[in-house]
Amino acid sequence: MVALLSFGATVVALDIIVNYQYPQIGDIATPSLAMYLDNDLYPNSTAVNWGICEAGYTYTIQNMTVVNTGDFNLTVSIVSSGLPADWKIEWQRNCTVIASGAKTEGWLNLTIPATVKDWPVWSFSLNGNA
Repeated sequence: MVALLSFGATVVALDIIVNYQYPQIGDIATPSLAMYLDNDLYPNSTAVNWGICEAGYTYTIQNMTVVNTGDFNLTVSIVSSGLPADWKIEWQRNCTVIASGAKTEGWLNLTIPATVKDWPVWSFSLNGNA
């Protein structure tokens, strides 16, 4: 009978378990950029209005600022789509690395060839690569 009591006490001792819980919290990192032209915010899909332009000239937006509003360092660049080969769009800070929370700024130039008669349908995209 003594052996049975010892066994029972051992079983009770094994039922006592210490258990600590550690809830996990966090966020998933996301890339995000904001673009400003001459200090005006241009959300995604906002048209850039160059106004009335003459063939044979270069037009400049003095300040194109890109802010890295995301969680990664990003290399930022612009890439045109539909722009004829003889036209040229240039951003002074193209292919610049921007740290999370930082910004870069520089001019944006559009060069229109002298032989142009009509404004083409084109756009540029702002890209950020981690």
